[in-house]
Amino acid sequence: MIDLGEIRADAEPEPLRRPPRAAGRPLRVALLAVLLVVSMAGAAAPPQRSLFTVPAGPTTSAVLHGDLLFVLERGDTPAARGGQLVAYAVPADGTGPLTPRWRAPLPAASAAEGVSVVGDMVLVTGGATPEAPARTAAFDLATGVRRWELPGVAFRSGEGLLMVDGGGDRSTEFRSVELATGRVSWSLSTPPDASWRWGPDGIDRIVATPASGEVQIWDPRSGVRLRAANIRPGELPTPQRAQPVGDLLLVVGENATRVTAYGLDELDRRWEARTGASHFESCGALICGYGHTEGMWALDRATGDVRWRADRWNGRLTERDGRMLVMAPHTGGRETLAILDTATGRTVAELGSWQLASWYPFDGRLIGSRRAGTGRLVVADLDPAAGEARALDVVTGVTGDCQATPTLLLCRRGDDAYGIWRLPR
Repeated sequence: MIDLGEIRADAEPEPLRRPPRAAGRPLRVALLAVLLVVSMAGAAAPPQRSLFTVPAGPTTSAVLHGDLLFVLERGDTPAARGGQLVAYAVPADGTGPLTPRWRAPLPAASAAEGVSVVGDMVLVTGGATPEAPARTAAFDLATGVRRWELPGVAFRSGEGLLMVDGGGDRSTEFRSVELATGRVSWSLSTPPDASWRWGPDGIDRIVATPASGEVQIWDPRSGVRLRAANIRPGELPTPQRAQPVGDLLLVVGENATRVTAYGLDELDRRWEARTGASHFESCGALICGYGHTEGMWALDRATGDVRWRADRWNGRLTERDGRMLVMAPHTGGRETLAILDTATGRTVAELGSWQLASWYPFDGRLIGSRRAGTGRLVVADLDPAAGEARALDVVTGVTGDCQATPTLLLCRRGDDAYGIWRLPR
């Protein structure tokens, strides 16, 4: 789903600034970068023409979902005219014209920020500002017929949706919604800093954490309160942020130097650790923590002991087969990437700077691109298990703004249109 303004899933990493460049060995790093570009250019296939071109304007956005393409044509905001959503099915054989499957008018120009697909519905969400609160409209995937519209941002939760509205300085409103009808089965109002946990089929826990008083754990599918306990009895109210990670609830104090872990089921205290981390997530058998500016820590889940520390990297993209792909943010929308050994933090390979085309969560094929001259992009598979960036193609006539599914690549062209390429395996 798309993160919109004030509404944030705490399980997702916050944007991070690039740490200082590592001192020493500048010549060796430069030589390695040159060798990487030369080797990739030699391995890349000849430049390919796009399979299809989709006309678009500078304010048009597009989203790939499998072999489906959704183009969001925004309306005229001053005139209060809504835009439209256009759905295409990209032919598997790459032949024939790319014609719209359906067109659907949007309810208002302000409701045109993000598109996602859940089950047999296409969800369009927009707003999420004090002037324009978030709203979500649901369209039938097969026909484009609008089924319902509700306030809030929709997240998958089991067989239905969890609508999240508010946040920031306002209370957070949760509503459990039937996907097909938009019918609300239950609702819950929590303090502003509520958080939630992601499971295999979407959000499976809601955590309400006030500055003082009871921490409450809720089941978002049934609306049942599972547990409530005061984890800081007798202490003065102070700002704190709670984040579920696996079977733990990690509570970070105001100055982000101490994190205390509680069991998520019973809210029993497990351990306490001192780090500079303010955000946490699962990293295989460990827990990874990140600071606001630089560095990451890997903690033992059972004890909170720091297993390793990496000063240069401050964001994990994915973890597979005992290796993780990490980043240090770069300028111009690119990230400097590396592959670390999950257990030890040892650097397995440095991949250089890439602009990621795949969307969060990075649980499938990970595609990156980098410029190779004016209007040319090298496209590569970023493979943590193999420890390499494997060149796939060179695409021409593009300015960037790429996204990818396991089979397709979509990039903005110089004339504002979109080009679509089929990715080699």
